[in-house]
Amino acid sequence: MEHLLEQATILSNTENFEKQVNRREFEIEITKIASSYKVDKELKEFLIKGIEDNYRDNKKLSFVLFFILFTICRRQNFDNILELTKEYEHMFKDYEITKHISLMAVLVKGTDSSTIYKTIKSATRLVSCKNELCDFTTHTGILNAYTELICKYFEYQLDEKSEPENIEILQNGLVCINKAIEIDTKEKGSKDLVYSKFYLNRGRLLILLEKYAKGEADILKAIELLPPSVDRESKVSEYNQYLVKSSIIHAYDLNEEKVRDLDRIKVSNYKSIALMTTLLGFLLGTINIFTTIENTYTLAMLMLAYCGLLFILLGSVLLGFSFNLKERKKRLYVYDTVLIIIGIIIFASVMIILNK
Repeated sequence: MEHLLEQATILSNTENFEKQVNRREFEIEITKIASSYKVDKELKEFLIKGIEDNYRDNKKLSFVLFFILFTICRRQNFDNILELTKEYEHMFKDYEITKHISLMAVLVKGTDSSTIYKTIKSATRLVSCKNELCDFTTHTGILNAYTELICKYFEYQLDEKSEPENIEILQNGLVCINKAIEIDTKEKGSKDLVYSKFYLNRGRLLILLEKYAKGEADILKAIELLPPSVDRESKVSEYNQYLVKSSIIHAYDLNEEKVRDLDRIKVSNYKSIALMTTLLGFLLGTINIFTTIENTYTLAMLMLAYCGLLFILLGSVLLGFSFNLKERKKRLYVYDTVLIIIGIIIFASVMIILNK
C-alpha cells in the first residue's frame, strides 16, 4: 500500500501537472501502476481514504489516487464503476481528463441507450477540445474510447445508424480512429506495433458504415497484432465475435435495403393510382359539359382545349413516373416536359381565340 502511495505521490508532483495530467503518457503511467494491483475491500478503502484525506490540502494527489482506483476497477470490470465515477467526478471537474474518465465508465458499464447516446454527443465536443492545458485531438486513448462507444451504441441500435445526424457521428468516429492509428504508427515506428484495439474498433466502425470487407480485414489485423499473453486466446475469441456480428449487420442492412425498395415501390404505386384517379375523374367530370353545347364551332374549340388539358395531365403523369425511376434518363424528362408545354400552348391558344 505504501509503495502505491509513493508512486501516486511521484505522479502528483509532476512538473506542470495541470497540463501533463491531460496527456496520453500520463494515462499510460496510471495504467502501469494499476496493472500491479487487484481490487479488493482493503485496497479500495485505502484509496478512498487517500482521496478524501488529501482532497483539501493536496488535490493533485487526491486526483491521482482516484484515477488509479478508477483504472484498477475498469481493468477488472468492477460492477459499481459508474457509481464510483459519479461520486467523484464533480470533485475533479477542474481537470479536463475527468470527462474522459466519465466516458470510459459509460463505455465499460453503461447499459441505458439514452445515457450512452448523450455521452457520445458530449464526447463529440471532448475529442475536439484543444486549449493551453489539453489537446484531446491527439490523445489516442480518448479518440479510441469515443470510437468504441459509438460502435457499442450503434451495434445494438442498427435502425438508427442510417439517420443523417448519426451518419455524421459514425463518420466523425472514423476520422478519430484513423487519427489514433496514424499517431500510434508514427510514435512506434510501424503499423505492426499499433495497439490492436485501434484496428478492432476501426473495423467495427467500417462495418457499421457498410464497408464490410475493409472492416473485417481490420478485425483480422487486430487479431494478428494481439501480443502473446496468458489471455490472448480469450482476446482472439472476443475479436472473432465481431466477425460474426459483421455477418449479422450485413444481413440486417440487406434486409433494410429490400424494405426501403418495397416502400419506394408502394409510394410510387400510390402516386400512380392518385394520378390516374385524378385523370379519370377529369374525363368523367367533363363529359356532361359537351352535351350542353349546341354551337359546332364552340364545341370543336372546347374539344381542342380539352385535348390540350389531356396533354398537360398526361405529361404530368409521365414526368412523375420519370422522377420515380431508379435510372433516371434525361431524355424522358425532355419528352414529358415537351408534352406539357404543347398542352399549355393548345389550351392557351383556344382560350385566346374564344375570348376574341
